[in-house]
Amino acid sequence: MENNDLEFKPLPEIPGLEDPAAPSADGPVPAGFNERFVAYVIDALPFVLLTYATLKLAVKAGLFPYSSGNEWVWKFLWMGLYIIYEAVFSSGGRATLGKWLMNIRVRAADGGDLPFGKAFVRALAYFLSSATFNLGYLMALFTNNKRALHDYVAGSRVVSIKERSDWADGLVLAVSWGLMVILAGTWLNNTVLKITPSEKRQIVAAHRTISKLATLELIYMRREGRYTNDLRKLADLTGNVNAVRAELFKTLEPETLVIASNGRRFRITAKARNWRHTEVEVSSAVDAPAPSLME
Repeated sequence: MENNDLEFKPLPEIPGLEDPAAPSADGPVPAGFNERFVAYVIDALPFVLLTYATLKLAVKAGLFPYSSGNEWVWKFLWMGLYIIYEAVFSSGGRATLGKWLMNIRVRAADGGDLPFGKAFVRALAYFLSSATFNLGYLMALFTNNKRALHDYVAGSRVVSIKERSDWADGLVLAVSWGLMVILAGTWLNNTVLKITPSEKRQIVAAHRTISKLATLELIYMRREGRYTNDLRKLADLTGNVNAVRAELFKTLEPETLVIASNGRRFRITAKARNWRHTEVEVSSAVDAPAPSLME
């Protein structure tokens, strides 16, 4: 027998398999990485600037002497204020300044308002996202629901409450990546490119060595009436050529010492024994006397 009235109906959902953070057809869409990053910078930058500005004012006013320990205490104080700010304005349906400007809001994973306790955990988890070489933030680029690591920790999600035009989306994208380039450059300048105390000592040692050679040039000029570019003649003036050779090897990169002289002036250059081979230089401050026409 044939049954032409056979009808297929959707199976009922199995409890516990729903993803509470997955966007629904009628619900708000997840906020994208770029708009979230711009909002984060807008919120965090004033706290960073105020940290250093108020530190200088506090030291100048004599509230405490400057030291690296006091600086870190001051930084932790402002970090605490930032965490409280994020927790208060990310909970209860409120919005931080950055999120308000970008028309995004923090919600609980089920779509409701995020309680203060979870918002506080979320703000603390920012440091966890940073400690993973910022991979915790970048998770918002690759997860389907655009949740970052701190969202998973706190059971939250960030949603867009207003649709933007294509032009506005392009502007947010440009601002976001521009800010990332600036922040990456600042980080490189303050970490990789910054001269460490150890490197500074190496540079100072290299400069001290060629300054000694410059002193020998002056002694030689007073004896001979001219400067020289012969290192051996300068080393002979010390009476201990081996000591000169040992110091050059210890403080200068091999084969980088150059002594240039035309008799009346000299210039000594070399490179320090640090990883970037910083160049050091010293030149004559006093000209040797001009040769006599009677000679």
